[in-house]
Amino acid sequence: MIVAKTFRFRLEPNAGQRQLFARFAGCCRFVFNQGLAARKASYETEGKTLSYADQCKALPDMKKAEATAWLRKVHSQVLQQALKDLDAAYQHFFRRVKGGEVPGFPRFKKKGQKDAFRYPQGVKAEAGRVYLPKIGWVAYRDSRPVEGVILQATIKREGEHWFVSLACEVELQDPAPLPVTEERAVGIDVGLKSFAVLSDGTAIENPRYLKSALAKLKQAQRRLARKTKRSNNWKKQVAKVVKLHIQVKNARKDFAHKASTVIVKNHDVIAVEDLNIKGMVKNRRLSRAISDVGWGLFLDMLAYKAAWAGKHFVKIGRFEATSKTCSTCGEKKAMPLSVRTYACGGCGTVMDRDWNASLNIRAAGLAVLNACGGV
Repeated sequence: MIVAKTFRFRLEPNAGQRQLFARFAGCCRFVFNQGLAARKASYETEGKTLSYADQCKALPDMKKAEATAWLRKVHSQVLQQALKDLDAAYQHFFRRVKGGEVPGFPRFKKKGQKDAFRYPQGVKAEAGRVYLPKIGWVAYRDSRPVEGVILQATIKREGEHWFVSLACEVELQDPAPLPVTEERAVGIDVGLKSFAVLSDGTAIENPRYLKSALAKLKQAQRRLARKTKRSNNWKKQVAKVVKLHIQVKNARKDFAHKASTVIVKNHDVIAVEDLNIKGMVKNRRLSRAISDVGWGLFLDMLAYKAAWAGKHFVKIGRFEATSKTCSTCGEKKAMPLSVRTYACGGCGTVMDRDWNASLNIRAAGLAVLNACGGV
């Protein structure tokens, strides 16, 4: 079984390498912005847009020009990747337009925001260091070995640190598919009061990392608003705000990893709801809480970890009335979000609404798998 794995490490560059990182990222930003400006000008004057191939052909002339000769110091394929990113942004824009969405048009990149560059090949990794063409060997903070074949490497700045993400193709031994049994099956109902409630009655508390850090974030952003834009003190305060956001993101990711690993280890069949998270965050009252809880990240981790372990991961339809249906007798009733206990008027069952929903999700997941022959 061939799977895609990404190995992410925090780099420990020296002063010279830091300057090269900033130069590479700055040149990619420049090429992206120039390419976007050229596409917009072409459409306004000729009524047609430039392709990726057209813009790649113009790249050597840009490097030969005296005003932009500094582009020669950057790996040519790194600059081509910036044009690929621009082309992908256009493709996504038109795809969403055809889908009836109202997407934002590709925007110019700003200095100091999302600084990154990417190599499509030529990258090598050893224990504790990675080789980047035209930069050299750079140490990183980890002892994990990199598995498989490196397909591409992305170097990105987050706060004051640089990270490398190595996208690899790894060959794993095909796991023997486990049988579908009720004893090792679990249904999971994700929520806001509890992060997740399992059909065995286990409730995983919602850590609410953003809510916990909100007071510090508000204070840091108020201080930022009072400083002169682009001054040294303003830049220092921006770094503090970014650091707080990164801490929240890393804590949320670590929590999702630990919770998903425990669930996959202890169960062979995992059933969840197919949630429309994009639609749910449009609720202005709940959008911050839904974004903070990180359901999408958690469900994605469950899916790939189950696949690697040879276990069954199934999503049931998003329109299944799991919260409104009694898990004992099947009777349905209205259940507004304010009602936290399910009391069945038919069989007399009384239980937590999320536990009731998780039992229904488990039953629906088993039904789907059994209908497919247990595979």
